[in-house]
Amino acid sequence: MKLKNKLRKNLFEIKRESYVKEDISKEGILDCSLGTNPYGFPKEILSKVNLENFDLSKYPDPYHDSLREALVEYWKGAFTKEDVFIGAGSMGCLEKINKFAINEGSRILGYAPQFSEYITEVRIMGGVYDYVQLRKENDFEFELDPFIEKISNKYTLIYIDNPNNPTGQTIPIDILEEITQKAAKEDVIVIVDEAYGDFMPKKNSAINLNYENLVIVRSFSKGFGLANLRVGYAVIKGKELRDLYSKINLPFQIDTLSEILTIKMLKHGKFLEKSKKLISKEKKKILDFLKENFRISKTSPTVPIFLVGKEGVNMYRYMLRKGILTVDGRDFVGLDSSYVRIRIPPTAKMFIEKLKES
Repeated sequence: MKLKNKLRKNLFEIKRESYVKEDISKEGILDCSLGTNPYGFPKEILSKVNLENFDLSKYPDPYHDSLREALVEYWKGAFTKEDVFIGAGSMGCLEKINKFAINEGSRILGYAPQFSEYITEVRIMGGVYDYVQLRKENDFEFELDPFIEKISNKYTLIYIDNPNNPTGQTIPIDILEEITQKAAKEDVIVIVDEAYGDFMPKKNSAINLNYENLVIVRSFSKGFGLANLRVGYAVIKGKELRDLYSKINLPFQIDTLSEILTIKMLKHGKFLEKSKKLISKEKKKILDFLKENFRISKTSPTVPIFLVGKEGVNMYRYMLRKGILTVDGRDFVGLDSSYVRIRIPPTAKMFIEKLKES
């Protein structure tokens, strides 16, 4: 069929890239790739959930009012029920923002490295992704000045993932506020992707800010350990953006069981705090072991991912030979195979013993 003149031309030119690999056998492999909570989820949320009580012939609540109300309570009124939208994972929310915000040729500003799947989605929509490269010699630490200087009216969106994927570093809320203020003066929307946000203090979340041009996206897949349910949410306090999101938002984003389990999960703050303490303890052991021979990115102690590299070494192949599955640096803009992203396993011992094997 001759469709190129009828459909978005950029789709014919894009090769979809993803760091989710399907062709790797995981037998005997320590999986340190996908960024989930290394300690799973609290099994007690499954108690008293009787599947026989579910009528699978009925649709779920169209806009998931119970979960939205539970989120308002969890965040102690930092936003209203009308400000929060439920999505099929945080990526589902990001897709909706792109749907109303990106036209062919729209320019989006980010920094590199950062979450690569979002960059792919921008390009699929016909957007142009510009970025500020984080400096290798500075261990990829986010620097405000070169980023804020780049902000101008030519951009439609600014995309910031906080904590950053792949480094695991956390950007302080006062820096996010400066960026948002400058963007507001230039009529630019700021997206703060807090997929890993439950691994940082709630006080550092952009949810605590109040700006018309700000959208915050979160997920239950990481800190809360519910990746299989694919539940995310967006918080939008600006009325104009909220109205635009509402126009492209569809009902029935998640099923009833997922809604029930995520509400239960919000009441398990102790699990999250325990996870962060364990992550901090085990991550320090791993970083202390690696830093003698490898370069470590700027990273936060309670976030379970980090970037490690060595000049002249294909780190992905090196780690795979040692029996450790990681994410190849080539899957991120601004990196190459001399770096890999690692999600810590439940114990440092599991990781260190693999590396010590000949």
